[in-house]
Amino acid sequence: MKPTKLQWEDVIQFEEVKGYGQHIWRDGNHLYYVDEEGGIAPQRVVYKLPNELFALLESGERSLLEISWKIKHDRWPPTEEEKKTSEKQFILKGLTPLIANPKSWELFTQEELERL
Repeated sequence: MKPTKLQWEDVIQFEEVKGYGQHIWRDGNHLYYVDEEGGIAPQRVVYKLPNELFALLESGERSLLEISWKIKHDRWPPTEEEKKTSEKQFILKGLTPLIANPKSWELFTQEELERL
């Protein structure tokens, strides 16, 4: 999702949804997620928070971190298995990471290592 044009000064006039450390705000029927973004001089950025994502957060099915990722990347964060698969694919493109980092050997079975 793209950030809204709302500024922090606009959002603080809304009702803060308690329990989320000033990240979730309500204006009538609309919910907003606020986060700091940027490197040296971070700024608060405001996103619309769909009701269905808020429901997942409230139910405990998803964490605030997962909801934040979904809002910013329009997909859920990768699972541990997906991370391993991605890392494995990166290594298979060129074996230098495999040679340079013996810890990456853990991603492969003994048979796969022998084949490589």
